[in-house]
Amino acid sequence: MNKKYIKNLVRKEIRIKRESLEENEKRRLSSIIIDKFLNLEEVKKALVIMSYMDFKNEVESRELNNILLSLGKKLLIPRVTENKEKIIPVYVNGEYKKGNFGILESEGKDFTEKGIDIVIVPGIAFNEKGGRIGFGKGYYDKFLSEREKNGEKILKIALLYDFQIDRRFESEEHDKAVDILITESRIIKL
Repeated sequence: MNKKYIKNLVRKEIRIKRESLEENEKRRLSSIIIDKFLNLEEVKKALVIMSYMDFKNEVESRELNNILLSLGKKLLIPRVTENKEKIIPVYVNGEYKKGNFGILESEGKDFTEKGIDIVIVPGIAFNEKGGRIGFGKGYYDKFLSEREKNGEKILKIALLYDFQIDRRFESEEHDKAVDILITESRIIKL
């Protein structure tokens, strides 16, 4: 079987499993995962963090985002450009609207400078080498590649449920691996 077929199979299976999570279980697991994230030394030292707005039963991010703001972090959320070609980091200002894909986006100013310390990278499935399967648009791969080409050293962290770790797929050359995987039962630093 080819890589693309396997990735699509894994993407479909994990999405179904994630989207069928009970609300109470999602909240319980998200709370455990977020606590682990907040206790990382790298997170405590970070000044600028790009998070996300959870969608379709991803690990909940709204409470996490509020905590990061209360800790004095500069918080960014991605916005998909009008032409749907890429994502742009945007300051969180408390005002949100639904973006191109029905995901909430901040109505704050675009973050145009360098200096993002951490990007929380969402995804559908991850392997134990930090490879990820997203929704298939490549937004994060392009964004991270562009930032790193400009000399930024960004720590990439994924917040996910145990069942989202899957050994069946391998990353492709253009895929940007994450540096740390955090699930309800473990932290994998790569």
